[in-house]
Amino acid sequence: MRVEPRMPGVQISLREATTPELVAGVRAGELDLAHLAPDTTGLPADITAFASWREDLVLITAPGHRLATAGRTLIRDLADEPFVDFRAGTGLETAVRRLAAHCGLERRITCDVTQIRLLVDLVRAGIGVAIVPRRIGEDAGLPCVAIRQPEPGRSVLLVGRAPRPRNPAAEALLGRLGGEDRATA
Repeated sequence: MRVEPRMPGVQISLREATTPELVAGVRAGELDLAHLAPDTTGLPADITAFASWREDLVLITAPGHRLATAGRTLIRDLADEPFVDFRAGTGLETAVRRLAAHCGLERRITCDVTQIRLLVDLVRAGIGVAIVPRRIGEDAGLPCVAIRQPEPGRSVLLVGRAPRPRNPAAEALLGRLGGEDRATA
């Protein structure tokens, strides 16, 4: 079976980096679009948000973990847990760090990683637990435990450096990613 590309001649490159690095890439013109989970300082004035959405965060555990079948947990119940986390400065790590600080949880981080696949594999192996967007936990087939006190989540933005992308391919991609129904920031 042959699959036809929907956008022939358009090449997409993916860069995984911290939020400040992605903002710098957009500002420098190295990136036309970026997905960000900004901290509480918001977006710089020269960066435009094209779309935004909210992701629920859940605790993922190894299948045999004591919380795997709990359904819900409080942040304070995680005080003795080892954590697998993303490296400092990434959008997810920033959201989890803020949540933990807000609830007075001092996490013991056993591993920090740069790739979601590695994080999931380490959690599956029982190295630690992690707080991730619900979809990541569900797609990995790992137990997803709702976190109460407070209900955690994070905002994610699709951004660029102008009200409309200057690059026609980026504008077409923006249309494909967000469609007409995309939420605006």
